[in-house]
Amino acid sequence: MVDTVRHADLLLPGLGVEVAEVALGGTEAGLALRSPAGSAACPGCGRRSTRVHCYYQRCLADRPVAGRQVQLDLRARRLVCGNGSCGRRTFAEQIPDPRRRHACRTNVLIAQLTDTALFPGGRAGATLCGRMAVTTCKDTLLRLLRALPVPLRESVPYLGVDEFAVRRGRTYATILVDTSTHRPIDVLTDRTAHTFAAWLTELSEVRIVCGDRAGSLLDGARAGAPQARQVADAWHLLHNLAEAVERVVGRHRGVDWTTEGHAELKNVPQPA
Repeated sequence: MVDTVRHADLLLPGLGVEVAEVALGGTEAGLALRSPAGSAACPGCGRRSTRVHCYYQRCLADRPVAGRQVQLDLRARRLVCGNGSCGRRTFAEQIPDPRRRHACRTNVLIAQLTDTALFPGGRAGATLCGRMAVTTCKDTLLRLLRALPVPLRESVPYLGVDEFAVRRGRTYATILVDTSTHRPIDVLTDRTAHTFAAWLTELSEVRIVCGDRAGSLLDGARAGAPQARQVADAWHLLHNLAEAVERVVGRHRGVDWTTEGHAELKNVPQPA
């Protein structure tokens, strides 16, 4: 019994269950769990009962262990209330539930899948989970992302803005990012200056707007946040620098760069 309790505390901390049986396969491990309590209290009247009415199984997927998929088979009891004046005839024993309601995975596995979806994404995250002995698909990971609560918008003194194509050549939208935390804070339905300016009027604390200085976004920032300073982001600065260097090199492509040809450089027109 001591070893069994230690195994449960190690694999399932805080649940108050014991491992009755362990079945190991080539790629899977099954754990039969049960409650160690001899009796349970009725939630209606509080009277404890030891009289078992029936058993029912809960099957859950848990985090992998040693490269094996883990299946939890939790046997729960339904007991008979011995209090004749109680409105409940039977009741289920209260075991700390390791899952969300109607879920087939434990809470810790759902949290792990959510973290995986947040970083690699749907398709790449599903491939990574397969290598970690977790069975899932990209649609499940994306569904977990959509289920996350939307964080409250806080003060955004440094705002990043850029447009992206929802449907290339037809439909475009605007994404807004808090450059202090590098997290998206909102998505606008289009890329017009009016929409961007109306969104900015709600944020008087914006001090710097960082973007590609496109015409519509530039006008929207001036109208919605006249107090903010507009700067170009690092990617567009490097991109513009690369284009400028490419133009200069192209103009001097026919120049003789040897020691004897240095005199020819005097006749090369300088770029504007």
